[in-house]
Amino acid sequence: MNPISRLRDGWRRYGARGVAARALRRAARGVEREPPAAASPSLPCDEFLTWVRFAVPGMLAEPNVAAMDHALAHMPAGSPVLEVGSFCGLSTVVLAHLLEKRSPESPLFTCDTWAFEGQQLGSPLGGSRSLTHDGYRAYVRDSFLRAARTFAGERLPFTIECDSDELFRRWSAGETTVDVFGRDVTLGGELGFCYIDGNHTYEFARRDFENTDRALAPGGFVLFDDSADGSEWEVNRLVREIAGTNGYELVSKNPNYMFRKS
Repeated sequence: MNPISRLRDGWRRYGARGVAARALRRAARGVEREPPAAASPSLPCDEFLTWVRFAVPGMLAEPNVAAMDHALAHMPAGSPVLEVGSFCGLSTVVLAHLLEKRSPESPLFTCDTWAFEGQQLGSPLGGSRSLTHDGYRAYVRDSFLRAARTFAGERLPFTIECDSDELFRRWSAGETTVDVFGRDVTLGGELGFCYIDGNHTYEFARRDFENTDRALAPGGFVLFDDSADGSEWEVNRLVREIAGTNGYELVSKNPNYMFRKS
């Protein structure tokens, strides 16, 4: 999700001291924990991911990692994987690590523009006299590049700097493009798994799902971040609609929704 919106939501609900206290508790645990559903996928302790969480900024619920691991282990073998929205690279690094274990032949694709809700390029960041929104964006983008190079290693993702609409357009056209690491890559093929963590409004999330549906292989998975019941994000409305239709099986709700295409 958009980290700025998440911070604003926390500030409104808990106040400055509450936000700080929650952040410190999460840092001490090393993860953002949610109570797991009884029948949901679980993930054994992974020392690599523990170290990664200490170093790479980001907000990634531990049950999402378990859901990712399940999807990558059961999706059509060798299928490409797509992440919509990367921020500083925590979820990207996690996906790369899990793919190394579960589906080594599967390429990983991500897309992001590093444009945030409320961003005002050329303007000071809050009350700062030295940092602008441009500098903040550059920091987040550079953090992603460094995290991917450091922790993804030989599983370096193909990251395209564009929004998801443009990425799916290029994907369906089978275009060759240049990723943020300067590599030529040809897009296209049936996806085995898509992690949707972009714009969480209903309109955008719906479009991401419709585009994913056209590219997703039968037996492939789609996981929606911040889609839990009780979430204030409109993506929850979308996942409840998907759960009531044919063509997709609800695999887990832990608390975010993950579906498998029939």
